[in-house]
Amino acid sequence: MDTLRRDQLVMDVLQHAVNRNYHRAMQVMGEIAAASTSRQMYGVCCAIAEAGRQTLIRLYGHPSPEGLWALTASDPDNDCAQHPAHLFSLRFITSFANHDLLTCQALYLAAAKAGSKDYSHSLTALIGDVAHLARVALEELATEGEKHAQHPH
Repeated sequence: MDTLRRDQLVMDVLQHAVNRNYHRAMQVMGEIAAASTSRQMYGVCCAIAEAGRQTLIRLYGHPSPEGLWALTASDPDNDCAQHPAHLFSLRFITSFANHDLLTCQALYLAAAKAGSKDYSHSLTALIGDVAHLARVALEELATEGEKHAQHPH
């Protein structure tokens, strides 16, 4: 699979996930994984995290030069929020958004070495968290559009 095709499929995965068509998103992700090396899959994770970073910027603007991004689970007491795959996802997105690629590499290697089931769960969490961010951004943009439409001229 060439890079252009892989990039197109990553965008398809994210679009399916944003639309809550998780089954199709995972099918396409499986197609990517089957035709990719570990290094290429790290690139896929970075591409997904870049979509998350762009969404954070759209929602909150660029951080100040001395500022860093931080993500937390909406309910940290929830067992799902403490799941290693979810923690991987939040840390990977945050590290990528903060341009800490050494941490991204370490997180990816740890996930990949944890076993196929844990690795798969980590990628699924990454896709799900970025899709969630995108849905929040879309809802906020829709709300802003409604506010602008109500403004009398």
